[in-house]
Amino acid sequence: MESMIEFVHQRIKKHKYQNGIDFTMGNGHDTLFLSDYCHHVYSYDIQSLALNNTKELVKRKKNNTKEFIKDKKNVTLFLKSHEYFDEDVRDFEVGIFNLGYLPGGNHECVTQYEITLKTIKKALEHLVKGGCLYVVVYIGHDQGKESTNLDAYFRTLDHKLYNVAKFEMMNKNNSPYVVIIEKR
Repeated sequence: MESMIEFVHQRIKKHKYQNGIDFTMGNGHDTLFLSDYCHHVYSYDIQSLALNNTKELVKRKKNNTKEFIKDKKNVTLFLKSHEYFDEDVRDFEVGIFNLGYLPGGNHECVTQYEITLKTIKKALEHLVKGGCLYVVVYIGHDQGKESTNLDAYFRTLDHKLYNVAKFEMMNKNNSPYVVIIEKR
């Protein structure tokens, strides 16, 4: 069975998009993935290590694939919180949140529930009709357990405006899960 992020990537692969947002840049894997399916990708993180790792990943991809060199100026990286994405992006069709900490980085620096909730609310306003927002919640740490409170908010979304689904491993304690929000 696929990991939760592999599940998300399989769903995203079905379409091409104008704008995509990686709300939690991390080591850049989602940013790089989105760059193959989006005309432009905007990626956010507050850690310099994340920005440097992502720059290096994009650079390695550019050097290894001639096709990639043609059009990989379609990635813009920001060293700032995802809560300010609307300073840079007016609307978008696909977005990914990976809630947790930077693999290989400081495990004390994690996505914060309050900021993430504020950002998701704003993101839904900027998400175009037919667009999808993917939220991968890692609950194996204290802040991750608090992020499960997002589920209460997701349940309040008007079913006439949004389709909301949750995918999880039912037989694994503390395993990550995915919430998909599609704007109708």
